[in-house]
Amino acid sequence: MHWAFDYIGLPWLPRTNDCWAFFRRVQLERFDRAIPAIDPDNYRSMTCARLFAGHAERTHWQPVEKPEEGNAVLLAHARHPSHVGVWVDVDGGGVLHCINGAGVVFQSVKALKAGGWGHLEYYRHV
Repeated sequence: MHWAFDYIGLPWLPRTNDCWAFFRRVQLERFDRAIPAIDPDNYRSMTCARLFAGHAERTHWQPVEKPEEGNAVLLAHARHPSHVGVWVDVDGGGVLHCINGAGVVFQSVKALKAGGWGHLEYYRHV
């Protein structure tokens, strides 16, 4: 069984297991990458979008067209990304991410787009 299944169903918890904290955990536990914390004052989309856009950690991630296992996936309902997940090469590929109200889930690109995540950006650690 794929390692991603160990995480599915974990609860969303602010600052403990929100999207960024979960992303950091997976990067450390599965890919040996220590990612710095982001601690938003609130979880509004624009606040998160500004934090992602201006964070120094972005300089360590190169945009790619085709994602591979462990790549970062920035997701947006509109123009600016406000959510992050991890690309997982299982069942045709998809995003493992932690969302408020559902916890950790795995979704295909098709399911993400049907759920309103119309814009996805893929990044590889360099």
